[in-house]
Amino acid sequence: MITLLNAAPDTGNQGVSALCHAMVAGLAARGAKAMTVADHGVGLRHTDWNGTKVNLVGLTHTKRFWRADSLRRAHASLCLGAAHTPPARVVARSHAVLDISGGDSFTDLYGPKRFRAMILSKRLALAAGVPLVLLPQKLGPFHDPANRAEAVDVMRRAKAIWVRDADSYAFLQDALGADFDPMRHRLGVDVAVALPARRPLALDRALTGWLTSDRSFPLAGLNVSGLLCNDPIGAQQTFGLAASHLDQVTALASALLQADPKLRLLLIAHVHRPEGDPESDLTAAKALRARLGDIGAERVRIIEERLPAMELKWVLSQLDWFAGARMHATIGAFSSGVPTLGLGYSDKAYGVFAECGIGDEVADLRRLDAPMLAARAVASLAARPAIRADLANRVAGLRARAAREMDAIAQQAGL
Repeated sequence: MITLLNAAPDTGNQGVSALCHAMVAGLAARGAKAMTVADHGVGLRHTDWNGTKVNLVGLTHTKRFWRADSLRRAHASLCLGAAHTPPARVVARSHAVLDISGGDSFTDLYGPKRFRAMILSKRLALAAGVPLVLLPQKLGPFHDPANRAEAVDVMRRAKAIWVRDADSYAFLQDALGADFDPMRHRLGVDVAVALPARRPLALDRALTGWLTSDRSFPLAGLNVSGLLCNDPIGAQQTFGLAASHLDQVTALASALLQADPKLRLLLIAHVHRPEGDPESDLTAAKALRARLGDIGAERVRIIEERLPAMELKWVLSQLDWFAGARMHATIGAFSSGVPTLGLGYSDKAYGVFAECGIGDEVADLRRLDAPMLAARAVASLAARPAIRADLANRVAGLRARAAREMDAIAQQAGL
């Protein structure tokens, strides 16, 4: 059995779900018969994902040590040589544990609680004596030297480590020193490049009309990040943005609509949370549409359905151009051949785009104020025929590379 950690499909973040479903589909295609995915449910359950049988096991970083899904309790149990809880038993019976850290969470950037969750989940495999494979992800930064030392200790003991950007690869080489092994420590592309797309079962009829191939207008898409927009002052300070991101995306959207009177704009949420939640992309999208006023009245629509990752990728594949700050939304678009402008609020976006050969298609929100970002977006929109042609030459190669890397991961997992 293979166990997948830190790719829970029930967080509402469709980027994390994209990683989960891409891995499950990739491993199933390579012969995996038994896979367990850690989520935030209760106990051990069984489900079917598009014909692939998957086990789900609850695993939560909680202070309630007595709970059966407690990460701390599972770790303590395995350290004592026992397996008294469902997640501890699952890990102990696995022939490999694959951990993807949500793509970018193996860091102390997001605070001590998330860092501790990342460390403890990986130590489950180490305590059980089960091979640990770190899937393509960003490593660091680690601001606290003690955190860095603990993270590096885990890395030294992993069977294999994959990273998805050149900076993480350089970090790995430096941190491991003489223990660095290019056969075990690899630079790859984000696994979501290989995520399958699936046409949505149900969409608003008006939206379905917009997404047809014979539409009479160009269709652009924009992900409005709740992380950056719902508390724009706080996000500006936290990430060092050049301006309020709500001002940035308002200027961007207005400029696109003014640049081409025929253009229609589709606002796409990639993190589904209850409206009013600080992370809700739908809340942010509604705030943007209200700000646009009359210019967006008939030309801007919001996807209000909570589409899962594969259905969102299908929607993204139908666009003529896309921009967004949620990185896996942009991966879904450019891996479908759609001209895409990444809105980077940290170094991670550039790292992933650069590894895919399109690093020039990232607009750094820390350097571009609202008018500058608007101008950059208009230029990208105008250049979309050339960008699409370039992507057409790259996408097949990217998918082939992702397939080769999945082959290698499957082999490392014992398939």
